[in-house]
Amino acid sequence: MSLRASVAYIAVRAISGVLSVGALSLFVRGLGPEQYAHFALGLAAAALASTVVMMPLNTTLARLYADVEARQSVLATLLDLVLALGLVLCVVALLVERVGASWLAPWILPAAALLAAAQGVLDFSAQHANSALESRRYARLLLVRSVGVVVFGAVAMSFSAYAPAILLAMALACAVSVAVSMRKRLFWREFDGFLAPRIASFALPLVVTCALSYTLQWGDRYLLMRYVPMIELGRYSALADLTQQTLVLVCSGLGAAWYPRIVQAWGRGQRNEAQRLLSRYALIGILIVLPAAVGFSVLLAPTASLLFGQAYADLPSALPMLLVFAAVIGACKSFYFDVPMLLAERMWRLAGGIALSAFASLAIMAWAVPWYGISGAALGLICGQSLGLVYSFFMGRDVLQHAVGVRQLCSVIAACVLMGTVLLSWQPGGIVGLLLRIAAGVFTYGLTLLALDFDEARARLAAMLKKLQ
Repeated sequence: MSLRASVAYIAVRAISGVLSVGALSLFVRGLGPEQYAHFALGLAAAALASTVVMMPLNTTLARLYADVEARQSVLATLLDLVLALGLVLCVVALLVERVGASWLAPWILPAAALLAAAQGVLDFSAQHANSALESRRYARLLLVRSVGVVVFGAVAMSFSAYAPAILLAMALACAVSVAVSMRKRLFWREFDGFLAPRIASFALPLVVTCALSYTLQWGDRYLLMRYVPMIELGRYSALADLTQQTLVLVCSGLGAAWYPRIVQAWGRGQRNEAQRLLSRYALIGILIVLPAAVGFSVLLAPTASLLFGQAYADLPSALPMLLVFAAVIGACKSFYFDVPMLLAERMWRLAGGIALSAFASLAIMAWAVPWYGISGAALGLICGQSLGLVYSFFMGRDVLQHAVGVRQLCSVIAACVLMGTVLLSWQPGGIVGLLLRIAAGVFTYGLTLLALDFDEARARLAAMLKKLQ
Protein backbone atom coordinates (compact mmCIF):
# COMPACT_ATOMS: atom_id res chain seq x y z
CA MET A 1 0.00 0.00 0.00
CA SER A 2 1.46 3.34 -1.03
CA LEU A 3 0.81 7.00 -0.49
CA ARG A 4 -0.55 7.14 -4.04
CA ALA A 5 -3.27 4.58 -3.23
CA SER A 6 -4.20 6.50 -0.09
CA VAL A 7 -4.42 9.73 -2.04
CA ALA A 8 -6.68 8.03 -4.59
CA TYR A 9 -9.11 6.90 -1.89
CA ILE A 10 -9.04 10.32 -0.25
CA ALA A 11 -9.57 12.00 -3.64
CA VAL A 12 -12.78 10.00 -4.11
CA ARG A 13 -13.89 10.97 -0.62
CA ALA A 14 -12.89 14.59 -1.27
CA ILE A 15 -14.99 14.80 -4.44
CA SER A 16 -17.86 13.14 -2.63
CA GLY A 17 -17.34 15.56 0.24
CA VAL A 18 -17.45 18.61 -2.03
CA LEU A 19 -20.74 17.40 -3.51
CA SER A 20 -22.09 16.67 -0.03
CA VAL A 21 -21.12 20.13 1.17
CA GLY A 22 -22.91 21.58 -1.85
CA ALA A 23 -26.03 19.62 -0.98
CA LEU A 24 -25.72 20.62 2.67
CA SER A 25 -25.48 24.29 1.72
CA LEU A 26 -28.57 23.92 -0.47
CA PHE A 27 -30.56 22.29 2.33
CA VAL A 28 -29.42 24.68 5.05
CA ARG A 29 -30.25 27.77 3.01
CA GLY A 30 -33.53 26.38 1.68
CA LEU A 31 -34.86 25.02 4.95
CA GLY A 32 -33.69 27.74 7.33
CA PRO A 33 -32.34 27.07 10.85
CA GLU A 34 -35.63 25.94 12.44
CA GLN A 35 -36.75 23.58 9.65
CA TYR A 36 -33.17 22.31 9.34
CA ALA A 37 -33.36 21.35 13.00
CA HIS A 38 -36.27 19.01 12.14
CA PHE A 39 -34.25 17.66 9.21
CA ALA A 40 -31.27 17.09 11.55
CA LEU A 41 -33.49 15.15 13.96
CA GLY A 42 -34.66 13.04 11.01
CA LEU A 43 -31.03 12.35 10.13
CA ALA A 44 -30.45 11.39 13.76
CA ALA A 45 -33.36 8.94 13.60
CA ALA A 46 -32.02 7.45 10.35
CA ALA A 47 -28.57 7.20 11.91
CA LEU A 48 -30.04 5.35 14.89
CA ALA A 49 -31.38 2.62 12.61
CA SER A 50 -28.39 2.46 10.27
CA THR A 51 -25.85 2.54 13.11
CA VAL A 52 -27.44 0.06 15.52
CA VAL A 53 -29.08 -2.28 12.99
CA MET A 54 -27.00 -2.09 9.79
CA MET A 55 -23.50 -1.09 10.86
CA PRO A 56 -22.80 -4.27 12.90
CA LEU A 57 -23.43 -6.36 9.78
CA ASN A 58 -21.27 -4.11 7.61
CA THR A 59 -18.44 -4.18 10.16
CA THR A 60 -18.73 -7.96 10.38
CA LEU A 61 -18.35 -8.17 6.59
CA ALA A 62 -15.24 -5.95 6.75
CA ARG A 63 -13.66 -8.20 9.39
CA LEU A 64 -14.66 -11.66 8.12
CA TYR A 65 -14.61 -11.31 4.33
CA ALA A 66 -10.82 -11.32 4.05
CA ASP A 67 -10.32 -13.75 6.93
CA VAL A 68 -12.45 -16.81 6.10
CA GLU A 69 -12.55 -19.18 3.14
CA ALA A 70 -16.33 -19.11 2.59
CA ARG A 71 -16.39 -15.53 1.34
CA GLN A 72 -19.44 -15.83 -0.88
CA SER A 73 -21.45 -17.53 1.86
CA VAL A 74 -20.51 -14.79 4.32
CA LEU A 75 -21.45 -12.16 1.74
CA ALA A 76 -24.82 -13.69 0.85
CA THR A 77 -25.79 -14.47 4.45
CA LEU A 78 -25.06 -10.96 5.65
CA LEU A 79 -26.79 -9.38 2.64
CA ASP A 80 -29.97 -11.34 3.33
CA LEU A 81 -29.93 -10.00 6.88
CA VAL A 82 -29.38 -6.41 5.68
CA LEU A 83 -32.32 -6.58 3.25
CA ALA A 84 -34.64 -8.23 5.76
CA LEU A 85 -33.83 -5.77 8.53
CA GLY A 86 -34.26 -2.81 6.18
CA LEU A 87 -37.77 -4.00 5.31
CA VAL A 88 -38.62 -4.44 9.00
CA LEU A 89 -37.41 -0.91 9.76
CA CYS A 90 -39.70 0.63 7.13
CA VAL A 91 -42.76 -1.36 8.26
CA VAL A 92 -42.23 -0.50 11.94
CA ALA A 93 -41.77 3.21 11.15
CA LEU A 94 -45.01 3.30 9.14
CA LEU A 95 -46.91 1.61 11.96
CA VAL A 96 -45.52 4.05 14.54
CA GLU A 97 -46.50 6.98 12.32
CA ARG A 98 -50.02 5.65 11.75
CA VAL A 99 -50.75 5.25 15.48
CA GLY A 100 -49.36 8.71 16.22
CA ALA A 101 -46.53 7.50 18.45
CA SER A 102 -43.71 9.27 16.63
CA TRP A 103 -41.78 11.89 18.60
CA LEU A 104 -40.80 13.72 15.41
CA ALA A 105 -42.64 16.06 13.05
CA PRO A 106 -45.17 14.38 10.68
CA TRP A 107 -43.74 11.81 8.22
CA ILE A 108 -40.13 12.37 9.23
CA LEU A 109 -39.85 8.96 10.91
CA PRO A 110 -40.97 6.86 7.85
CA ALA A 111 -38.72 8.91 5.57
CA ALA A 112 -35.83 8.42 8.01
CA ALA A 113 -36.45 4.66 8.12
CA LEU A 114 -36.41 4.44 4.32
CA LEU A 115 -33.17 6.44 4.26
CA ALA A 116 -31.65 4.11 6.88
CA ALA A 117 -32.59 1.02 4.85
CA ALA A 118 -31.24 2.46 1.59
CA GLN A 119 -28.08 3.73 3.27
CA GLY A 120 -27.57 0.33 4.88
CA VAL A 121 -27.62 -1.45 1.52
CA LEU A 122 -25.32 1.19 0.04
CA ASP A 123 -22.85 0.89 2.91
CA PHE A 124 -22.92 -2.90 2.60
CA SER A 125 -22.20 -2.70 -1.14
CA ALA A 126 -19.39 -0.21 -0.55
CA GLN A 127 -17.90 -2.37 2.19
CA HIS A 128 -17.96 -5.41 -0.08
CA ALA A 129 -16.25 -3.48 -2.88
CA ASN A 130 -13.62 -2.21 -0.46
CA SER A 131 -13.00 -5.63 1.13
CA ALA A 132 -12.71 -7.20 -2.32
CA LEU A 133 -10.25 -4.43 -3.30
CA GLU A 134 -12.56 -3.28 -6.11
CA SER A 135 -11.64 0.40 -5.87
CA ARG A 136 -13.48 1.49 -9.02
CA ARG A 137 -16.81 0.10 -7.89
CA TYR A 138 -16.23 1.59 -4.44
CA ALA A 139 -15.60 5.01 -5.99
CA ARG A 140 -18.62 4.71 -8.28
CA LEU A 141 -20.92 3.95 -5.36
CA LEU A 142 -19.81 7.01 -3.42
CA LEU A 143 -19.78 9.41 -6.34
CA VAL A 144 -23.14 8.40 -7.81
CA ARG A 145 -24.72 8.69 -4.37
CA SER A 146 -23.24 12.17 -3.84
CA VAL A 147 -24.36 13.40 -7.26
CA GLY A 148 -27.81 11.91 -6.64
CA VAL A 149 -28.20 13.73 -3.33
CA VAL A 150 -27.48 17.06 -5.04
CA VAL A 151 -29.76 16.40 -8.02
CA PHE A 152 -32.68 14.77 -6.23
CA GLY A 153 -32.34 17.17 -3.30
CA ALA A 154 -32.52 20.17 -5.63
CA VAL A 155 -35.64 18.75 -7.30
CA ALA A 156 -37.26 18.13 -3.91
CA MET A 157 -36.39 21.66 -2.75
CA SER A 158 -37.95 23.13 -5.89
CA PHE A 159 -41.31 21.61 -4.92
CA SER A 160 -41.25 22.04 -1.14
CA ALA A 161 -38.79 23.05 1.57
CA TYR A 162 -40.03 20.16 3.70
CA ALA A 163 -37.67 17.95 5.72
CA PRO A 164 -39.28 14.55 4.86
CA ALA A 165 -38.96 15.30 1.14
CA ILE A 166 -35.22 15.87 1.50
CA LEU A 167 -34.82 12.62 3.45
CA LEU A 168 -36.66 10.73 0.69
CA ALA A 169 -34.45 12.37 -1.95
CA MET A 170 -31.37 11.13 -0.09
CA ALA A 171 -32.83 7.61 0.11
CA LEU A 172 -33.48 7.67 -3.64
CA ALA A 173 -29.86 8.71 -4.26
CA CYS A 174 -28.63 5.70 -2.26
CA ALA A 175 -30.93 3.33 -4.17
CA VAL A 176 -29.83 4.66 -7.57
CA SER A 177 -26.16 4.37 -6.58
CA VAL A 178 -26.58 0.69 -5.64
CA ALA A 179 -28.53 -0.02 -8.84
CA VAL A 180 -25.89 1.61 -11.07
CA SER A 181 -23.01 -0.20 -9.36
CA MET A 182 -24.79 -3.51 -8.76
CA ARG A 183 -22.91 -6.77 -9.09
CA LYS A 184 -24.97 -9.88 -9.80
CA ARG A 185 -23.24 -11.97 -7.18
CA LEU A 186 -24.33 -9.53 -4.48
CA PHE A 187 -27.84 -10.90 -4.82
CA TRP A 188 -27.23 -14.62 -4.70
CA ARG A 189 -29.37 -16.40 -2.16
CA GLU A 190 -26.94 -18.64 -0.27
CA PHE A 191 -27.93 -18.15 3.35
CA ASP A 192 -25.56 -20.37 5.34
CA GLY A 193 -26.81 -21.27 8.80
CA PHE A 194 -23.47 -22.86 9.69
CA LEU A 195 -21.89 -19.41 9.66
CA ALA A 196 -24.38 -18.08 12.20
CA PRO A 197 -22.25 -18.76 15.34
CA ARG A 198 -19.20 -17.01 13.87
CA ILE A 199 -21.26 -14.07 12.66
CA ALA A 200 -23.18 -13.81 15.93
CA SER A 201 -20.02 -13.90 18.07
CA PHE A 202 -18.70 -10.86 16.21
CA ALA A 203 -21.90 -8.97 15.30
CA LEU A 204 -23.93 -9.19 18.52
CA PRO A 205 -21.37 -7.37 20.69
CA LEU A 206 -21.17 -4.83 17.86
CA VAL A 207 -24.87 -4.04 18.32
CA VAL A 208 -24.06 -2.81 21.82
CA THR A 209 -20.92 -1.06 20.58
CA CYS A 210 -22.78 0.67 17.75
CA ALA A 211 -25.63 1.72 20.05
CA LEU A 212 -23.09 3.34 22.35
CA SER A 213 -21.35 4.94 19.37
CA TYR A 214 -24.66 6.37 18.25
CA THR A 215 -25.24 7.83 21.71
CA LEU A 216 -21.79 9.41 21.61
CA GLN A 217 -22.22 10.82 18.10
CA TRP A 218 -25.87 11.93 18.16
CA GLY A 219 -26.70 12.38 21.83
CA ASP A 220 -25.83 16.07 21.61
CA ARG A 221 -28.77 16.69 19.21
CA TYR A 222 -31.30 15.18 21.61
CA LEU A 223 -29.87 16.98 24.61
CA LEU A 224 -29.82 20.32 22.81
CA MET A 225 -33.43 19.76 21.70
CA ARG A 226 -34.32 19.95 25.39
CA TYR A 227 -32.19 22.92 26.44
CA VAL A 228 -31.92 25.34 23.49
CA PRO A 229 -34.31 26.82 20.88
CA MET A 230 -34.74 24.93 17.61
CA ILE A 231 -32.94 27.73 15.76
CA GLU A 232 -29.82 27.19 17.87
CA LEU A 233 -30.10 23.44 17.37
CA GLY A 234 -30.29 24.04 13.63
CA ARG A 235 -27.16 26.22 13.64
CA TYR A 236 -25.22 23.70 15.71
CA SER A 237 -26.36 20.77 13.55
CA ALA A 238 -25.43 22.51 10.29
CA LEU A 239 -21.94 23.27 11.58
CA ALA A 240 -21.48 19.75 12.94
CA ASP A 241 -22.74 18.23 9.67
CA LEU A 242 -20.32 20.37 7.66
CA THR A 243 -17.49 19.06 9.81
CA GLN A 244 -18.66 15.47 9.34
CA GLN A 245 -18.91 15.90 5.56
CA THR A 246 -15.31 17.05 5.31
CA LEU A 247 -12.91 15.94 8.02
CA VAL A 248 -14.54 12.63 8.91
CA LEU A 249 -14.72 11.74 5.19
CA VAL A 250 -10.95 12.25 4.97
CA CYS A 251 -10.35 9.92 7.93
CA SER A 252 -12.77 7.29 6.63
CA GLY A 253 -11.11 7.46 3.22
CA LEU A 254 -7.77 6.62 4.80
CA GLY A 255 -9.38 3.77 6.72
CA ALA A 256 -10.95 2.41 3.55
CA ALA A 257 -7.55 2.39 1.87
CA TRP A 258 -5.63 0.62 4.64
CA TYR A 259 -7.94 -1.44 6.85
CA PRO A 260 -8.63 -4.32 4.38
CA ARG A 261 -4.88 -4.85 3.85
CA ILE A 262 -4.23 -4.91 7.57
CA VAL A 263 -7.03 -7.46 8.04
CA GLN A 264 -5.64 -9.64 5.24
CA ALA A 265 -2.14 -9.59 6.73
CA TRP A 266 -3.53 -10.44 10.17
CA GLY A 267 -5.69 -13.23 8.75
CA ARG A 268 -2.64 -14.80 7.08
CA GLY A 269 -0.80 -14.78 10.41
CA GLN A 270 1.65 -12.10 9.24
CA ARG A 271 1.77 -10.06 12.43
CA ASN A 272 4.91 -8.15 11.43
CA GLU A 273 3.34 -7.13 8.14
CA ALA A 274 0.18 -6.02 9.94
CA GLN A 275 2.35 -3.94 12.29
CA ARG A 276 4.22 -2.40 9.36
CA LEU A 277 0.98 -1.50 7.61
CA LEU A 278 -0.52 0.00 10.77
CA SER A 279 2.60 2.13 11.35
CA ARG A 280 2.57 3.34 7.76
CA TYR A 281 -1.15 4.03 8.06
CA ALA A 282 -0.45 6.18 11.15
CA LEU A 283 2.24 8.16 9.34
CA ILE A 284 0.05 8.90 6.32
CA GLY A 285 -2.82 9.74 8.66
CA ILE A 286 -0.79 12.32 10.57
CA LEU A 287 0.48 13.79 7.31
CA ILE A 288 -3.09 14.41 6.05
CA VAL A 289 -5.43 14.62 9.04
CA LEU A 290 -3.47 16.98 11.32
CA PRO A 291 -3.17 19.85 8.79
CA ALA A 292 -6.80 19.30 7.78
CA ALA A 293 -7.85 19.74 11.41
CA VAL A 294 -5.72 22.87 11.92
CA GLY A 295 -6.84 24.47 8.69
CA PHE A 296 -10.50 23.67 9.13
CA SER A 297 -10.58 24.93 12.72
CA VAL A 298 -9.46 28.34 11.40
CA LEU A 299 -11.66 28.35 8.28
CA LEU A 300 -14.86 26.70 9.53
CA ALA A 301 -16.55 29.92 10.69
CA PRO A 302 -15.97 31.92 7.45
CA THR A 303 -16.83 28.85 5.38
CA ALA A 304 -20.14 28.37 7.22
CA SER A 305 -20.98 32.05 6.79
CA LEU A 306 -20.35 31.91 3.04
CA LEU A 307 -22.15 28.61 2.47
CA PHE A 308 -25.09 28.95 4.82
CA GLY A 309 -25.80 32.69 4.97
CA GLN A 310 -26.03 35.40 7.60
CA ALA A 311 -27.84 33.20 10.13
CA TYR A 312 -24.48 31.43 10.62
CA ALA A 313 -22.23 34.51 10.62
CA ASP A 314 -22.37 35.18 14.37
CA LEU A 315 -21.15 31.94 15.95
CA PRO A 316 -19.69 31.41 19.44
CA SER A 317 -15.94 31.91 19.08
CA ALA A 318 -14.94 28.54 20.60
CA LEU A 319 -17.55 26.44 18.76
CA PRO A 320 -15.74 25.84 15.41
CA MET A 321 -12.47 24.69 17.00
CA LEU A 322 -14.25 22.45 19.52
CA LEU A 323 -16.37 20.78 16.81
CA VAL A 324 -13.42 20.27 14.47
CA PHE A 325 -11.13 18.65 17.01
CA ALA A 326 -13.95 16.57 18.51
CA ALA A 327 -14.63 15.18 15.03
CA VAL A 328 -10.96 14.51 14.31
CA ILE A 329 -10.30 12.85 17.68
CA GLY A 330 -13.39 10.66 17.28
CA ALA A 331 -12.45 9.71 13.74
CA CYS A 332 -8.86 8.87 14.71
CA LYS A 333 -10.16 6.66 17.51
CA SER A 334 -12.65 4.83 15.27
CA PHE A 335 -10.52 4.42 12.16
CA TYR A 336 -7.10 3.91 13.76
CA PHE A 337 -6.86 3.29 17.50
CA ASP A 338 -9.75 0.78 17.52
CA VAL A 339 -8.15 -1.33 14.76
CA PRO A 340 -6.09 -3.62 17.08
CA MET A 341 -9.16 -4.50 19.14
CA LEU A 342 -11.13 -5.26 15.97
CA LEU A 343 -8.32 -7.49 14.70
CA ALA A 344 -8.21 -9.42 17.99
CA GLU A 345 -12.06 -9.47 18.06
CA ARG A 346 -12.14 -7.93 21.55
CA MET A 347 -15.61 -6.57 20.99
CA TRP A 348 -16.75 -6.24 24.59
CA ARG A 349 -13.57 -4.38 25.49
CA LEU A 350 -14.25 -2.04 22.58
CA ALA A 351 -17.83 -1.54 23.77
CA GLY A 352 -16.57 -0.68 27.26
CA GLY A 353 -14.43 2.13 25.92
CA ILE A 354 -17.28 3.62 23.89
CA ALA A 355 -19.59 3.39 26.92
CA LEU A 356 -17.01 5.32 28.94
CA SER A 357 -16.79 7.99 26.24
CA ALA A 358 -20.56 8.29 25.85
CA PHE A 359 -21.19 8.58 29.60
CA ALA A 360 -18.48 11.21 30.06
CA SER A 361 -19.62 13.16 27.00
CA LEU A 362 -23.28 13.32 27.99
CA ALA A 363 -22.48 14.07 31.63
CA ILE A 364 -20.29 17.04 30.67
CA MET A 365 -22.89 18.22 28.14
CA ALA A 366 -25.67 18.09 30.75
CA TRP A 367 -23.56 20.38 32.94
CA ALA A 368 -22.13 22.66 30.23
CA VAL A 369 -25.10 23.27 27.89
CA PRO A 370 -27.20 25.26 30.42
CA TRP A 371 -24.16 27.50 30.99
CA TYR A 372 -22.52 27.71 27.56
CA GLY A 373 -25.30 26.75 25.12
CA ILE A 374 -24.27 24.96 21.94
CA SER A 375 -20.57 25.45 22.75
CA GLY A 376 -21.17 23.36 25.87
CA ALA A 377 -22.33 20.44 23.72
CA ALA A 378 -19.14 20.64 21.65
CA LEU A 379 -17.07 20.78 24.85
CA GLY A 380 -18.70 17.59 26.16
CA LEU A 381 -18.13 15.90 22.82
CA ILE A 382 -14.42 16.66 22.67
CA CYS A 383 -13.89 15.52 26.28
CA GLY A 384 -15.70 12.23 25.71
CA GLN A 385 -13.90 11.49 22.45
CA SER A 386 -10.51 12.28 24.00
CA LEU A 387 -11.17 9.90 26.89
CA GLY A 388 -12.17 7.17 24.43
CA LEU A 389 -9.02 7.66 22.36
CA VAL A 390 -6.79 7.27 25.41
CA TYR A 391 -8.69 4.12 26.41
CA SER A 392 -8.33 2.57 22.94
CA PHE A 393 -4.62 3.42 22.85
CA PHE A 394 -3.91 1.42 26.00
CA MET A 395 -6.37 -1.43 25.32
CA GLY A 396 -4.87 -2.26 21.92
CA ARG A 397 -1.17 -1.91 22.65
CA ASP A 398 -0.66 -5.61 23.37
CA VAL A 399 -2.03 -6.47 19.91
CA LEU A 400 -0.20 -3.94 17.73
CA GLN A 401 1.91 -0.93 18.66
CA HIS A 402 1.02 2.66 17.82
CA ALA A 403 4.39 4.07 16.81
CA VAL A 404 5.39 7.05 14.67
CA GLY A 405 8.88 8.51 14.31
CA VAL A 406 9.51 11.57 16.50
CA ARG A 407 11.30 13.43 13.70
CA GLN A 408 8.45 12.85 11.29
CA LEU A 409 5.84 13.93 13.84
CA CYS A 410 7.79 17.09 14.66
CA SER A 411 8.06 17.92 10.95
CA VAL A 412 4.29 17.73 10.51
CA ILE A 413 3.67 19.80 13.66
CA ALA A 414 6.12 22.48 12.50
CA ALA A 415 4.48 22.61 9.07
CA CYS A 416 1.04 22.89 10.68
CA VAL A 417 2.19 25.75 12.93
CA LEU A 418 3.48 27.72 9.94
CA MET A 419 0.34 26.95 7.95
CA GLY A 420 -1.90 28.08 10.81
CA THR A 421 0.12 31.30 11.18
CA VAL A 422 -0.41 32.11 7.50
CA LEU A 423 -4.15 31.38 7.70
CA LEU A 424 -4.60 33.56 10.78
CA SER A 425 -2.45 36.48 9.60
CA TRP A 426 -4.05 36.83 6.13
CA GLN A 427 -7.85 37.03 6.00
CA PRO A 428 -9.20 38.23 2.62
CA GLY A 429 -12.99 38.21 2.33
CA GLY A 430 -15.40 36.49 -0.04
CA ILE A 431 -15.33 33.10 -1.71
CA VAL A 432 -12.25 34.01 -3.78
CA GLY A 433 -10.46 35.14 -0.63
CA LEU A 434 -11.36 31.86 1.11
CA LEU A 435 -9.96 29.83 -1.79
CA LEU A 436 -6.79 31.92 -1.79
CA ARG A 437 -6.35 31.32 1.96
CA ILE A 438 -6.73 27.56 1.41
CA ALA A 439 -4.21 27.63 -1.44
CA ALA A 440 -1.75 29.64 0.67
CA GLY A 441 -2.12 27.21 3.57
CA VAL A 442 -1.59 24.16 1.37
CA PHE A 443 1.46 25.76 -0.30
CA THR A 444 3.01 26.69 3.05
CA TYR A 445 2.42 23.24 4.49
CA GLY A 446 3.82 21.40 1.48
CA LEU A 447 6.85 23.68 1.14
CA THR A 448 7.70 23.27 4.82
CA LEU A 449 7.53 19.47 4.62
CA LEU A 450 9.73 19.54 1.55
CA ALA A 451 12.27 21.77 3.31
CA LEU A 452 12.30 19.44 6.33
CA ASP A 453 12.55 16.40 4.00
CA PHE A 454 9.60 14.64 5.61
CA ASP A 455 9.71 10.89 4.83
CA GLU A 456 12.42 11.51 2.20
CA ALA A 457 10.13 13.94 0.37
CA ARG A 458 12.91 15.48 -1.73
CA ALA A 459 14.07 12.10 -3.04
CA ARG A 460 10.49 11.10 -3.85
CA LEU A 461 9.89 14.38 -5.68
CA ALA A 462 13.11 13.98 -7.67
CA ALA A 463 12.11 10.42 -8.67
CA MET A 464 8.68 11.65 -9.72
CA LEU A 465 10.15 14.46 -11.87
CA LYS A 466 12.59 12.02 -13.45
CA LYS A 467 9.72 9.76 -14.54
CA LEU A 468 7.94 12.72 -16.13
CA GLN A 469 10.98 13.69 -18.23
